[in-house]
Amino acid sequence: MDRKEFLRLMGGSCLAAAGITTFFSGCTSIHKVSALISDNKLKLSKSEFSTDQEKLLEVVLVRATSLAFPIALYRINPKEYIALWMECTHKGCEVNAQPNYLVCPCHGSEFDSKGNVLQGPAETNLKTFNTSTDHENIYIHL
Repeated sequence: MDRKEFLRLMGGSCLAAAGITTFFSGCTSIHKVSALISDNKLKLSKSEFSTDQEKLLEVVLVRATSLAFPIALYRINPKEYIALWMECTHKGCEVNAQPNYLVCPCHGSEFDSKGNVLQGPAETNLKTFNTSTDHENIYIHL
């Protein structure tokens, strides 16, 4: 393989990788919202989780300015949600939420959508918060 052929092959590979990344980032089912703390709980509308079958959201990232880390809110079913503190229990880095799991970018710990450790070095599950719902809203009790 000569230099020109090598460069053409590598350039095509880089473009393909960039295209795949863009394609998959468009398929993500993660939505970010800001919420205010009132009576020691966060309130967000159930409408933050889309009901459109083509874009069913599985996780919403909730940020409040007074909290050091966001909360990943996973929908189990229309009446049941799991709220996870997004601080890795290994060294305190902010974990990244994916549709079905969370991963720590610092040391590679992985957690399932219920906060249970799947892969270390973390040995402790993520902190969870109680949730409740009414007809229109979801409440995360801090």
